[in-house]
Amino acid sequence: MDIRDRVRLSSLLTEYGALLTDRQRDMLNMYVEMDMSLFEVAEETGVTRQAVLDAVKHGADALQKYEDAVGKVALKDSILSELDKLTASDEGLRARLGAIYALLEG
Repeated sequence: MDIRDRVRLSSLLTEYGALLTDRQRDMLNMYVEMDMSLFEVAEETGVTRQAVLDAVKHGADALQKYEDAVGKVALKDSILSELDKLTASDEGLRARLGAIYALLEG
């Protein structure tokens, strides 16, 4: 998994993580947010590496299904991109829109 995949998965986990099982959420958090290896997560949780891989894969698939249905992360990314274009040459405008950026960037 490259860095872009991890960033994407992190965004999905932030938005939809509460919809996962506790086990999936915890293992995905350790794997993605804490940058632990599958082996390290397995040691920490007392399960096999394969069990961690399954939980991570199923959790990531579930998160993507939620995003496909709701589209919150894509919408947020689109809004931030448009704001960046608007404020690229005007730092004063960017500062005035700071509260919106803060809300969207979480």
